[in-house]
Amino acid sequence: MNRRILAIPLAIALVAIIGASLAPVFLTPPVTPCTYLSTPVRFLKMDSRPVKVSRGTRPFPEVEYSYVVSGQSYTSTRMFCAANDVVKVNWSTVDRFFHDAENGAEVVAWFAPSSPESACISIHAEFDYSVVSGTSSQCRAQ
Repeated sequence: MNRRILAIPLAIALVAIIGASLAPVFLTPPVTPCTYLSTPVRFLKMDSRPVKVSRGTRPFPEVEYSYVVSGQSYTSTRMFCAANDVVKVNWSTVDRFFHDAENGAEVVAWFAPSSPESACISIHAEFDYSVVSGTSSQCRAQ
């Protein structure tokens, strides 16, 4: 009799553990739509313009790039998606951008799914950029 009493809770615990461990296999979490999608760019022009900083000037990227979304080719010169007169720049990131872009890194452009013609390199008013290997596969353009 004692064995039956012990077996019932153990069986319930075993079923609960197996069910909990198999739940992720059968239950997929809802996919959050991406605010922006990414696509690799091909730089057509890579230049710089001087920007005043506290100790003189620094070169800031001035680019023209092409990209493809759903078989349609686009070109852009936009660095920032955010329309803001004040931009925050980490100059080591700018230096790394020049190095990556000039050496063939797969830099991506970002665009809102509803307007693929309006791509930019940096989504926010803080200069930042991404490469293909650093972007989520669910937020890549097809």
